[in-house]
Amino acid sequence: MNRQLSPAELATLAIPTMTKRDKLLRLAQIVRAVPHRTFMFSNVEHMTIVEKRTASHPNSAFSLAASDPIFKDAGLQGSSVLEGERFFELTREELHTFACDCGGQLDNHEMARRIEFMAHAG
Repeated sequence: MNRQLSPAELATLAIPTMTKRDKLLRLAQIVRAVPHRTFMFSNVEHMTIVEKRTASHPNSAFSLAASDPIFKDAGLQGSSVLEGERFFELTREELHTFACDCGGQLDNHEMARRIEFMAHAG
């Protein structure tokens, strides 16, 4: 006999949300796989919320993530620095670790390594 599930029963069937670690490990995989150098922002740790909301670049890690269907399904709503910070649950220091060019440009392998380190540290 089939019956309609209650909202509470439906909620238990929902796709599990991605943890911060899951998100970061997937982001690292995406960054490592692209053939071009991933764009890094300048002084990202000093940006205001308004600046983060408008800061975006088609070759940034956040734009790469925004084009990923799994991240879209998990709730990523855009490619701005602010949205990346929110979705990936990044602190200002974590954001600076891989998305800022203050210490010089990173190749994709090094950027992915830093993102993986954060995933395993948190």
